[in-house]
Amino acid sequence: MESFRSQGFRSLTDTITIMDDFRTMARDPEHRRSFEKLLYLAAQRGDADLVAERLSWGIDPNCGFSRGRTPLIANVRGSCPSAATVQSLLEHGADPAVTDEAGLTALDYARRKLARLQARPARRRRKSPSLDENDQLRLSAAEQDELDERRRQLPGADRDYLRIWWQERLRAARRVFNDPDQVEKIVAILETAGGQ
Repeated sequence: MESFRSQGFRSLTDTITIMDDFRTMARDPEHRRSFEKLLYLAAQRGDADLVAERLSWGIDPNCGFSRGRTPLIANVRGSCPSAATVQSLLEHGADPAVTDEAGLTALDYARRKLARLQARPARRRRKSPSLDENDQLRLSAAEQDELDERRRQLPGADRDYLRIWWQERLRAARRVFNDPDQVEKIVAILETAGGQ
């Protein structure tokens, strides 16, 4: 029993060391750009949880990409703008006054997107067919069979893969594209933050 406990402790210590090395690697100039890209893609997708996690690694929230776009601008220009993502970026030091090559800020893009969305006739939001009446994931028979097969194949430790898969699948099913309510919140947040 004692060796099990010391083994568990060693495993936890190793995990902490690996995570520390991981954060160091995120700041290392040799790897930094790859980690910045991970932040940019999460922001563009509007995934607030991933953005917050990646910012905790020490990634610069003002990193620039093609045409001078920052993760903040990428979120607003993306198909799933998220007020929670914008808030997380601002809390970690994103500068709302940064402009891209076109000379536009995230607030400029948010106002433009909001104007376009409000100009369209209002549509009833359609819920993903993968969600039940309680907004919980409902898999098709083929997906359920595949998931059951993976459960049988994976040993206990690899079941984290299944948990993460389930969370990502649920997140994708709940995603709302170009939600005017989110864009309105983003405009208000950026105006408050001094984006102009």
